[in-house]
Amino acid sequence: MFIRRLDDYQSWQVIHRGTSILIDPWLTSDAIQGVFNRSHGDGFVSWDDLQREAGTVSAVILCTGVDDHVRPESLVHFSDVPIWGPVKAAKAARSAGCRSTHVAKVGSPFEFPAPEGGCLRVTPTKCGLPLGLIANGYLIEGIDDSGVTIGRVWIEPHQPTVRVARSIAPIDVSILPTTSVLAVVLPVTSGLSRSARAAAACSARAIVPTATDPRRDMTTWQKSIYVTSQGSRRLRRRLVGTRRLVELRPRDWLDVTSGR
Repeated sequence: MFIRRLDDYQSWQVIHRGTSILIDPWLTSDAIQGVFNRSHGDGFVSWDDLQREAGTVSAVILCTGVDDHVRPESLVHFSDVPIWGPVKAAKAARSAGCRSTHVAKVGSPFEFPAPEGGCLRVTPTKCGLPLGLIANGYLIEGIDDSGVTIGRVWIEPHQPTVRVARSIAPIDVSILPTTSVLAVVLPVTSGLSRSARAAAACSARAIVPTATDPRRDMTTWQKSIYVTSQGSRRLRRRLVGTRRLVELRPRDWLDVTSGR
């Protein structure tokens, strides 16, 4: 079971035995503009790249219906692929022409068979407040053909909580925010300290940062609204030193079970 970073922001792929799940795919060069701006950096995985690869995409899962997670110009390529997400995200996917859309309910798992045996099992997890009103995290498990779990990934790009983390332990790799974002007075994503506590609570062997450098392409007025923090340098150095913080670049792969 592997994870791959598709871009330098929020897009991921989980691969298991000939099939994969895409998470918040942004596969085109179309920029995000509006409340905040974001442009793709170099090296992102595009729709054409996916077309050239072996294997199948069994599903797309969306963490929330906000613009940086739902990219209609990317979703149009998955009109016949099951799309799962919170209510607003599922509605946006239907508007993009996706014919098989489903509301992902916290605690209700769904599965996708793998061509080489076994399946990928996805269980939506509760996001911390206030984003928990419109967003999900996901526990993704690779199951072999004898029913044994051989890899467990938890992605929570907004507000991981210790309570949820304990309920899904143990985890091999946690994909969590390590830069806190405060929109005026509203916490959007947690920082390094909270994510580290959640990762420890679920016994994750590695934290993989998501949503890195969120203010990179923002305008001056947008930066005045969004306040960010990288967290404690001491904590970051300690996590790097113990190899618990694994920073992936676009197109990088990580073996979920071996950590390489």
